[in-house]
Amino acid sequence: MVYVDAHCHLGSRQYDNDRAEVIERMLEKGVSDAIIICCSRHDLLESVRLRQQHPGFKLAVSIHPQDLEDDYSESRLNELREIIEEYHPDMIGETGLDYYSHPHTRLQQKHFFISQLEMARQYDLPINVHSRKASADTLEILRKYPCRGIIHSYSGSVEMARLFIKEGYYLSFGASLLFADAKRPKEVISRIPLERLLIESDSPYQSPVKGHRHEPEDVVNIYEAVSRIRNISVEELAEIVESCFNRIFETSDKGIG
Repeated sequence: MVYVDAHCHLGSRQYDNDRAEVIERMLEKGVSDAIIICCSRHDLLESVRLRQQHPGFKLAVSIHPQDLEDDYSESRLNELREIIEEYHPDMIGETGLDYYSHPHTRLQQKHFFISQLEMARQYDLPINVHSRKASADTLEILRKYPCRGIIHSYSGSVEMARLFIKEGYYLSFGASLLFADAKRPKEVISRIPLERLLIESDSPYQSPVKGHRHEPEDVVNIYEAVSRIRNISVEELAEIVESCFNRIFETSDKGIG
């Protein structure tokens, strides 16, 4: 049985001292497919090496919406384009909008989001979308610049979930599902098609246990929670999620207009 981690940061500096052991633990648990998100040069160089060693690992590169405080020059977009052409990533992400922590950079976020969507269209790559307190603007932009891909760490309503799915996107759920007050993600999971569902750790971030450094192996706990919500076996869920994961990297089932 294969577990998928649809969003992790294995190149993060938090894993620099024991990255090999972290990967060994995730593989022992059966977490052999993963999307490694790279939003820095450090993360990129580590992750390129990991992709070479592990055929189930996918590489995603981007400029994060929270990373536009001091430098939002066009040179950063030019650099990202050079990275895409040199390293041939499997995905662009995570890109998007974050109005929760960085509402003051909305205009810059929109410009960088649209620019990265245009790159995804040019290079025929799926996208991994960060959207926090910005669902309406995210949806509007995705409708104008249609791609294929994932809404990462989904936390919106059932109604908005259906709109993203209608546009062809997959919804990924993370460790926030494990918190006692996680009513909304549980409701969404119970009411969307399983064929549009993915599971992620977002490790080392979003740890459900205080003081515990989140790792990709922890995604197994999220699978178990989702299987209980949908009243299906973990084995059946794993097959469905793996199929969703594979489709992400195939030709779009909506097409690009």
